[in-house]
Amino acid sequence: MPTGASQPFYLQDQPSPQFNLELDNSYFLVKLHDAQTFFQANFLGKADLVTFSSSVTSSFQPNSPTQSLHQISTIQRNTPCRLGLSTNLTEWLPARSSDSLRINIKYTVLQGKPIQKFVDHIKQADWVAKLSLRPDWAVAVKVTDIVGRLLSYLAQEGSQQNPFTLVMDFNVADLKTGYYLVYGSHSDEDWPSPQFLQIDADKRLRDKSSGSSLSRLSYAVIQVLGIKRLSQEEFRDEPWWLLLQTVKEHILDSVLTTELERRQKIGEWLFVLRRVKELALKRHEFLLSEIQEIIAAAQIEVETKLQPSITAEAAGIGDELPDDLQDLLGVETEGELQELVRDYQDALEISQQLLEQYKLLGD
Repeated sequence: MPTGASQPFYLQDQPSPQFNLELDNSYFLVKLHDAQTFFQANFLGKADLVTFSSSVTSSFQPNSPTQSLHQISTIQRNTPCRLGLSTNLTEWLPARSSDSLRINIKYTVLQGKPIQKFVDHIKQADWVAKLSLRPDWAVAVKVTDIVGRLLSYLAQEGSQQNPFTLVMDFNVADLKTGYYLVYGSHSDEDWPSPQFLQIDADKRLRDKSSGSSLSRLSYAVIQVLGIKRLSQEEFRDEPWWLLLQTVKEHILDSVLTTELERRQKIGEWLFVLRRVKELALKRHEFLLSEIQEIIAAAQIEVETKLQPSITAEAAGIGDELPDDLQDLLGVETEGELQELVRDYQDALEISQQLLEQYKLLGD
């Protein structure tokens, strides 16, 4: 009858993922799908509250862990306390093979009664998330500095103990879409074998050998989702994207009356593309392949404007692009350029469908 926490593992008995990650060519997002904590009747007799918080550290932002406070509940001994909500732990991140991720789930027991001062503090704080004032004080706050202050504040109001922590370490190269689980107990309990654990049709964690819902264990279930490409909305605040769109629209709206004007616009466009790529490559939150595709899509629009009398069909789809464009776009011929943009549009459509299935649009 062990104590402590298990290693995180991928649940073998679960619905088939809607999308499989492609390393260096897709994005992933991590959600906290479900969580539960359990305390025996004789555990910490003077304890009043338990907080459920998480911290995510990644190689994307190694010095800036994202801390979230998910729930504050009164302790009910011998009764499992479930989180009761699903929340994102990360934004969409590129599935780069060289990156890593650590998720730390912590249950903190508070002794003392800081509730009233906690309420007063909330009223004074600059909240950006809704707080449901129910008996379980359910919250879902993803503003790290506020969460950090709140947890520190609560600790000052009464003594605290950290009886249970669940840690999940992932190398993105080994990450799969679907459900992962880590579970354990602070006291001696029977742990089910991992092969008997499943996510059922209602997306609840079950022990299929007994049909139980693991009522005497603490656990956390996370879900990894994947998409091929981000939507255009994700780039609208990016300086490189704004520069690309602004210059593209300026060229598309221009009236060219001479060959000299056309050549000047071509030179301006090539200069802008170089600058756009330089700026974009500094943003590690985006896939290099998607940056290339966005630039390629803009190139085709501008090319049609600046060379209206020479279509790809007339010139021949096998015609080589100028050397400077080959370097910028990562393709050699007009046909490859068009194929790249078609594949990008298909990927965007698939990603839109996946987002609708995940019900994440507007999150």
